[in-house]
Amino acid sequence: TLSKTKSGNFFLSILIDIPQSEILKFNKTGLDIGIDLGVKNFVITSDDNVFENKHFYKKDEKRLVKLQRQLSKKRKGSSNFNKQRIKLARVYEVITNKKDNYIHSVVNKLLSQYDTIYMEDLNVHGMMKNHKLAKAIQEVGFFKFKTTLQNKALQNDKKVILVDRFYLSSKTCSKCGYVHKDLKLQDRYWCCHKCSTNHDRDKNAALNILYEGRRISAV
Repeated sequence: TLSKTKSGNFFLSILIDIPQSEILKFNKTGLDIGIDLGVKNFVITSDDNVFENKHFYKKDEKRLVKLQRQLSKKRKGSSNFNKQRIKLARVYEVITNKKDNYIHSVVNKLLSQYDTIYMEDLNVHGMMKNHKLAKAIQEVGFFKFKTTLQNKALQNDKKVILVDRFYLSSKTCSKCGYVHKDLKLQDRYWCCHKCSTNHDRDKNAALNILYEGRRISAV
């Protein structure tokens, strides 16, 4: 299949059939982990590892605005319009490639260390309706991360188990099970009213996802 991107680059895709043994990239470890996806940090794990949000779009936001402004001043369909359109498309393409590469590097890191990964079954489409979060969610690429993780896990005989999106992973104390119903989105740290344990919101959520994932796997 020959395809052409908006920036004018051509790509040739060739389908080949190879043995399953040649696809396997990651060895078995016998370990499992819970992960929480966030906007401030991209992926937070239950063993306290953090993969930062690289903010690829944010870093080039001013450049994109400038190019879009210049494009709007060109006559649509003209030679100068098409040249400017390609300039803008190339910047978007580079940003997308950087983001995709980072997602693959995070997925590879997780699958090289763990056989089973538990994560929340996030309603990304619903989250995008929140205008305050939509831009940030689109930037980090939750859906792309989820599908990449699931596909690579399947190829390597590993598991991705989804925890119900309505499970209160952030509001539940991972030590005693107390539910802090009044916890707000901006509250990054909180103290359990029952056992007085201090929690980092994201680390606590990742631990709860690990425990809940193990529970549903054992049923």
